[in-house]
Amino acid sequence: MSQHDDKRRRLLGRLGRQLAYSAPVLALVAGGVTLHATVGDDETSPQLATFSATSLLFANAHAEAHAEGGAEAQAEGEAEAEGEAEGEAEGEAEGEAEGEAEAGSADAVQRPAGYEPAYSDSGDNPPELLARGEELYYDTSLSTNGFSCATCHGSDGQDMGYNPTFEEAFPHRVAMAENQFGMSEVYADEMVQICMVAPMQADPLDWGGEALPSLSAYMVEVQRRVSGQPHDL
Repeated sequence: MSQHDDKRRRLLGRLGRQLAYSAPVLALVAGGVTLHATVGDDETSPQLATFSATSLLFANAHAEAHAEGGAEAQAEGEAEAEGEAEGEAEGEAEGEAEGEAEAGSADAVQRPAGYEPAYSDSGDNPPELLARGEELYYDTSLSTNGFSCATCHGSDGQDMGYNPTFEEAFPHRVAMAENQFGMSEVYADEMVQICMVAPMQADPLDWGGEALPSLSAYMVEVQRRVSGQPHDL
């Protein structure tokens, strides 16, 4: 054997040992290359069948890529688990916020403590109050979605969209108030506030302002008209 061949054998042997240390159970199959160990005269040394330096480099890169891939997969798994945990936390927070909003929504439409209505639920309200209420009944600027009271309940005396309970004098049962706000019965001003918050998607009217008693007085007369009673409209 020439000196050049001996150096080449030693170099390949060292490369083979490095691969054996980094991947103890590594079998390289790359273009017909297989790395294995055989026992020589004085020591166990790795031998290569159909072996080349290019194949070793390819195999070593493959092993490193496999290790990197495992690390990336683990990192992705941890990121997904963290994302799921954050999503669950956000969902719980949103659910709690929605529950709090629903629990507090009835307070916005119920008569507040110490409130004294500036209209009468039994009728006999001043003509100027009814006239202003009629204007507000058609006013789409009260809503955020272009609705007015007339959008759902008709105009020019063509009453529609009322449940049979509307024919009862105020306070009476209103399905929307019961289903969405947990109120068994409502006064006219409370019904107006419910319509403002729900169908018209707006803020409640000011309990101390002129709009609420005007519109409430008008709705008292509408109720009387729907129920077939004498009214002032």
